[in-house]
Amino acid sequence: MNYYIPWWDDRVDLNYDFIEDEPTDGIKVTAHEIYSSPPYDGILVSKAKIEENKKNMKRITNVGIHEYLGFDGPVFGDCGAYGYIKEDVPPYKTKETAEYYHKLGFDYGVSVDHLIVKQFEEQKHNRYDITIKNAEKFLQVHDSKGFDYVPVGAAQGWDATSYKESVKELLDIGYQYIAIGGLTRSPTSTVLDMLRAIHEVLSEHERVGVHLFGVARLSAMREMQKLGITSFDSASHLRRAWLGSRSNYMLPDGNNYAAIRIPQSDRSPKAKKILGTGNIELEELEAMEEGCMGLMRMYGRNKADLDEVLEAILWYDSIIDAKKSHADEYLKTLKDRPWELCDCAICKRVGVEVIIFRGNNRNRRRGFHNTWVFYKQLQKILDEPDPVKQTTLGEF
Repeated sequence: MNYYIPWWDDRVDLNYDFIEDEPTDGIKVTAHEIYSSPPYDGILVSKAKIEENKKNMKRITNVGIHEYLGFDGPVFGDCGAYGYIKEDVPPYKTKETAEYYHKLGFDYGVSVDHLIVKQFEEQKHNRYDITIKNAEKFLQVHDSKGFDYVPVGAAQGWDATSYKESVKELLDIGYQYIAIGGLTRSPTSTVLDMLRAIHEVLSEHERVGVHLFGVARLSAMREMQKLGITSFDSASHLRRAWLGSRSNYMLPDGNNYAAIRIPQSDRSPKAKKILGTGNIELEELEAMEEGCMGLMRMYGRNKADLDEVLEAILWYDSIIDAKKSHADEYLKTLKDRPWELCDCAICKRVGVEVIIFRGNNRNRRRGFHNTWVFYKQLQKILDEPDPVKQTTLGEF
């Protein structure tokens, strides 16, 4: 089972000056350029995402997707259906999309699909038909042109029966690789119910690849694998680094920690809002910020007392975000010192800076670290012997 990371142009400054909080030589790198081996098997790149930046689109067109990403592994392309979910029809034409995958050098290309969601439930049959018809035409164009990339038929549905029928139609059309969409926001039980229905069709065919869009539930990985899933994508562990306040930093043993928020007084939206009230001067806020950063670095070198650091951080935190206290979460983080328990390239190089919630170069690095941890957890699960198979073999 292969894991693909969705591409959102996630980069950090390689030699960022954490003390001055400034970039240095401008060299920007991705997770697979920081780690000795990529913390994922491949990269998923959406057409909608590429086209957001005309400058990047021009460069990708000139050099190809692999050179642009600096990545030798497989690159999976789709259209980014969530980007046009409110449209009556997808904004992309099938023939142009098929040619786009070829021109940019993708390894896999997904047909133009249209998401079926409750918000537009009255359109579900129309969106289903659009997705199937586009898939049929997509394979025809791909085969007639002799393109090298693997064509992937998109399957959409709204219940077990419709998903099952969608996959059946795609197989009848001639697809050897299918992508299941629309389940990203569904509970794990619903995802597995859909996959069980689909598996009834897949079991009648040999060597069919199945990609699952946007679902990465470690607790269900072995079951997903048994039900025929051969690849999936998700950025949830990357984004966890800066979304929420409880589980921003992951460890391979399953423990999660809150990153400690020390926002930049001259850049943070919340800090600017506080300054706008006139209740505190910039110089005073800057002094608090600098004090917290200094104490965190001293604590990282075992030269500051835990209570002293916690008190300063919570005081600054209460000024910036008076609505919520993070005392319990921060105490756990400071007490356990999780950044010292990780031997990944990022944590070994930047130390305590990775646990500070502050700007792209810390937050995204922490996201890279989380992705690395998730990939290790995934490999461990997939490498474990299947207890059911062991029991069966032991009976002979």
